[in-house]
Amino acid sequence: MITRNLIKSIKNTNYLKANNLLLQQSQQFYTTTTNNTNNSSNKSNNEPFNRSKIELNLFQKGLLTVGSAFVAFANPERGDMVATLGEVTGGCAIKAMKEKMMKDPVGRELLRDKPRIKESTYPQNIHLLPTTTFGGSYYQWMKAHGYTPDERCEVRMVENDDDAYVIQRYREVHDFWHVLAGIRPDVQGEIAIKWFELIQTGLPMTALSSLVGPLRCPSGERAELINHMIPWAIRSSKNCKFLMNVKYEDHWEDDINEFRKMLNFEPYKYIDNSNYIKTKKF
Repeated sequence: MITRNLIKSIKNTNYLKANNLLLQQSQQFYTTTTNNTNNSSNKSNNEPFNRSKIELNLFQKGLLTVGSAFVAFANPERGDMVATLGEVTGGCAIKAMKEKMMKDPVGRELLRDKPRIKESTYPQNIHLLPTTTFGGSYYQWMKAHGYTPDERCEVRMVENDDDAYVIQRYREVHDFWHVLAGIRPDVQGEIAIKWFELIQTGLPMTALSSLVGPLRCPSGERAELINHMIPWAIRSSKNCKFLMNVKYEDHWEDDINEFRKMLNFEPYKYIDNSNYIKTKKF
C-alpha cells in the first residue's frame, strides 16, 4: 500500500508526501540501530553516538534528493528535509571532510570518541560564564533565540558510522559558527553562513542553499548580503582553520576574541542594522 501511494505521489509531483511515504517504507524494512560507545575514551558528560540507520537503494536516494530539495526550497524551515538533502547528496564531501579530520590529531580524536553537543554535555557552569567567553556567548545566543542543540536531526541515511558522525558533528557545530561569526539566524544570516559552510565543507546541500537562497532574502537585505556578507563568507572561510578539526568543548572558557584569533576567524560586521530589532541583548 505504501509503495502504491508512493508511485502515485511521484506522478502527482507531491514530493513532500512521497518523501514521508518513502521514510515510512525505509523505516519498516531497513532500520537498524548502532551503538558506538567507547568506554575507554568517552567522558562522563559525553553521550554515546547512538543512531537508527536507514539503508536506501539508488532509486530511493534519487527520490529523496529531488523531493527533499523541492520541499527545502519551498519551506526552508523544514529542517528534516534540509537534513535529508544533506545526507543523501553529501557522500563525496563527507568523505573529503573525514580525510581532513584523519590527517589532524584533534580530528582523529573526534572521530574516535565521537562526542556530542547536547544540553546534557554542557559544562555545569556554562550559564555563569561571561559573554566575553566563547561558552558564555554561545549559551546566551542560544537562549536569546530559543534554540537548543537537542533539536538537531539525527543522521539516519548514511551507512558508515564515521561518515555519519562527520555530518552529525557538522550539524551540531553550526551554531558555534554563527556565534564566532556574529551572524544572526535570520534568512539573510543563514544564507551567509551557508556560503561559509560551502567553502569549509563542500556539501552540495550548502551549494544549493547558497545559490537559490538569495531569491528568498527580503529585498531590503539582499544588497548587503550580495555586496558584503557573501564576500566576507568566502574570504573568512578560506582564511580560517578547517573548523571540523576543532574540539569546541575544550574552549568554553576561552575569551571569544582570542579563540577567533587562534582559529584565524574573521567575524562579520553588519553594514545596516536599521531593519533589525534584537530579541535579547547580551
